[in-house]
Amino acid sequence: MIRQVVHSLSARLLGVFLITSIVYGFASRYTFDFMWGTGYLSEVVGGHMALYVDYVLDDIGSPPRIERAAAIVRKVPMDIMLRGPGFQWASAPNFPPLDRIPFQKSEGLLRAGDGDRQGWTRLVQLTEFARYHRRAFVKVIDGDYEIIFAAPKLSETPHADLTTPAIGVLAIVVLAGCYFSVRWLVRPIRWIKEGAARIGQGDLSYRIPTTRRDDLGELAADINRMADDVGQMLEAKRQLLLAISHELRSPLTRAKVALEFLDDESIKANLMQDIREMERLIADLLESERLNTRHSKLQVAGLDLAELVASVISADFAEQAGRIRLEAPPEPLPMDGDATRLRLLVRNLVENALRYTPADGRPVEVTVAAMAAGAASVGCEIRVRDFGRGMSAHDLARVTQPFYRADPARSRATGGLGLGLYLCRRIAEAHGGTLSLASELGAGTEVTVHLPRRPPA
Repeated sequence: MIRQVVHSLSARLLGVFLITSIVYGFASRYTFDFMWGTGYLSEVVGGHMALYVDYVLDDIGSPPRIERAAAIVRKVPMDIMLRGPGFQWASAPNFPPLDRIPFQKSEGLLRAGDGDRQGWTRLVQLTEFARYHRRAFVKVIDGDYEIIFAAPKLSETPHADLTTPAIGVLAIVVLAGCYFSVRWLVRPIRWIKEGAARIGQGDLSYRIPTTRRDDLGELAADINRMADDVGQMLEAKRQLLLAISHELRSPLTRAKVALEFLDDESIKANLMQDIREMERLIADLLESERLNTRHSKLQVAGLDLAELVASVISADFAEQAGRIRLEAPPEPLPMDGDATRLRLLVRNLVENALRYTPADGRPVEVTVAAMAAGAASVGCEIRVRDFGRGMSAHDLARVTQPFYRADPARSRATGGLGLGLYLCRRIAEAHGGTLSLASELGAGTEVTVHLPRRPPA
């Protein structure tokens, strides 16, 4: 139980806020005590106030004597004004007019007092307080006379009122400490978010840092274990596909030999077509898994991409030449790549476009061009566009996944086995390039392959 509480993120946040409140409370109290002890009213309340009032009432006399008030001003840092019937005197010529000073009685002084409670009661009844121009004013009433104290002296510059700035700075410091503490506590959330995004995109080798031993650290470790499990399951699936593909080759070969002895040419042709399609499926499976696991390296050599695309169209689609329109620059497009795999990429893209283009529709557009950044050519691109039925956004996001088909019936008349675009994407990525799709229902689909001049080592 104690370990769970210590490692709990909620308990840590609660601890941060508890410590923050305690620090803020003590700091506020210290600030108040400090300002009270060195500030404004401390000069005229408490013992000083009792001393001044008693001194005035006992020593100045009644009526107040000016010479005694002048003696007090010389001893203590304050100014005094005496006012009564027929006379008014002030120790400073710039003593402010009394009608501008907001005097008021302070019942709080009675509650704060100690000692002779009757004396404090008399003090409150005879005394009024005010703050004016950063000075404390006290007015003592004795019969028909008024004695007004002003502290500090009017000839001196009063202390700056730092109460509000001090509390503001303190609050900012405390809140900043609280912010950075919480930021440190929740920092693993950013790591977990980044790790979940990368693992979700297929980077199963990425691991989230697990430097913490709290709830978030345990969550990161759980996600890492999940990535391990998913990777192992995918590897098992990959190995199963490879094993099945290898095992099917021998029976298919024997079946092809047996078909040669059939007399019915119609049955023989149909069965041979099925076997060829199965052979192609097995070849695509093996090729995609080789590229996916990177067990086989590309056979890189210099080639002319424009010539390669033109040769694929002329050799593999001679009977449908009227349904294809090729646009290629007159000058060569030199690059380094695996010619065999690039031919497979072009063949799959064109075959897929022809499959979804109506026989009486617009020709499939195949474009080969150089990509340019400013004046420097940085790579080549292949664009294949059909004018068929197009795809929805849902299908567009998944069509490059293995065995995905927009047509759930998986009919031979409406498409292959769902490996064509997946294999094209893997070939493009193996060359350090990208494959992107754009489609609109009823308007067709365009596939764009970007290839660098040189694939990564």
